[in-house]
This record gives sequence, structure tokens and C-alpha cells, in this order.
Amino acid sequence: MRPAILFVLISLPLVAQPAAPHFEVASVRPNDSGSTSMKLPLPVGGRFTATNILPRVLIAFAYNVQGFEISGGPGWISSDRFDISAKAESTSFTLDQYRQMLQLLLAERFQLTVHRETKEMPVYALVPAKGGPKLSPADPKACVVMGPNAPPPPARAPNEPAPMACGTFFTGPNSLDGRTLSPAGLANTLSIIVGRPVIDKTGLAGTFDIHLEFTPEGTSLTAQNATDDPSIFTAIQQQLGLRLESQKAPGEVLVIDHVEKPDAN
Repeated sequence: MRPAILFVLISLPLVAQPAAPHFEVASVRPNDSGSTSMKLPLPVGGRFTATNILPRVLIAFAYNVQGFEISGGPGWISSDRFDISAKAESTSFTLDQYRQMLQLLLAERFQLTVHRETKEMPVYALVPAKGGPKLSPADPKACVVMGPNAPPPPARAPNEPAPMACGTFFTGPNSLDGRTLSPAGLANTLSIIVGRPVIDKTGLAGTFDIHLEFTPEGTSLTAQNATDDPSIFTAIQQQLGLRLESQKAPGEVLVIDHVEKPDAN
């Protein structure tokens, strides 16, 4: 005779799960200024503003990859530019939560869907050049600390630009400025410019303020923004005392399954 098995169902109270962090309102508008400069700062006071941003750059930041690590998608994600203004529910959240909020914004406004794959790809190793590094130690007064427990940023005049957040960078047509970047952070930033993963092999510790002046790859000598500045590879060696060494390594890519141009509102 088989023993009887008694199943007992226990009723447990339902616990509401906290809602995922998200932007309460967001405006996405095309930017037709013709400028090549982009601004993608961290939110200040719960407000996020990206200026003249390429969708590929925004996707890369939201998913913590570089633009060249994105596969697929239409050409306009690397050519069309947008101004994005959004307001968050809270003024206190982590960088990972911030990325989640941008992922939700991209899904809602750009109808973005993605998946990840791994493949071998060419990379650069960032190593010391002959003569050694020429990096400037970070100046704590040259940027503003952001985060849930950070003090509020200092007040500024209405027309005064917002200070750079520590750990971030700004690119101009022929320049790169970074504040309180670790060597790994510098490598990631350089990846955006050289269009290939850059791996930190400097052996350096600490954080640094970076300023580079260079002529972008592919710039015509007759172009209006052509300068006498060296190539990015020469500038890194001359101005930072580092160099980029070509190598190969396995890497993960983000594959775009679907994306659409957003409505302007």
C-alpha cells in the first residue's frame, strides 16, 4: 500500500515589488545644428540632459559598451543627432540604475530591442610609451562628485555651464577632456575615439585629469576643422606618455534587433 502524500498549500501575503527606476517625463528632439560636439553628463538634481547625442553613443552608455561593440542597426543611429531632456522620479540612484533608466527610455522612445553575443575582435592595449607616462593627477576641485550620498553641486550663474562630473569626459571636434579618470576609464574613453576596444595595461593606479588635442582619423586636410594637431595615436604618445598596441582578444558585442526613429516630442 502506497503511503499517502499530503500537499499543504501555505498562503503568504503578497509583497509589492519596488518599481524599476525610470524617467517620469522625457523629451526627444532632432538636433540639426551640424555640430559634432556631444554632451552626455550624469543627471543633476534628478534631471538628465543630453545634447547633440548620437543614438549609438546613448545605446553604448546605457548598456555599458562602446559604440564599436554594437552590431547591426540602421545607419542613422551613427549619423542622426538628438537632444534629450528627462526628469527622474528621484534625485538619488546608482550608476547601474541610471543605465537601466536609459535602457527603458530607449525601449519606449526608440523601440529598441537587443541581445548579446561573444566573438574575437581586434583591440588596442594601452601601455606606457618610451620615457614613461605624462599624466596629470586629478584635481578634486576640477569636477563635481555625483551620486546618492554626494553633496549638492555648488550654485552657479544662469548662463554658467554646468561643471563636469568626476569620472566623465567631454569631446570636442579636435579635443578630449576628462576629469578624475582611472587608467581603465581613460582606456574606455579612448575606445570611443579610436573605434576599437582599448584594454588598460599601463600598470598605473590612481585617477587623472586628461586633456588631448588631436586631428580625428579621416579628417581631410582641406576640411574646415583640419588642424596642425597630431593624430590621436601620436597625441596619446606625445601628450600622455602612453601608446596603443594592436592585439586581438575575445569580446562581447551588443546586437541591435530592432530600433526606430523617435517621434519629436
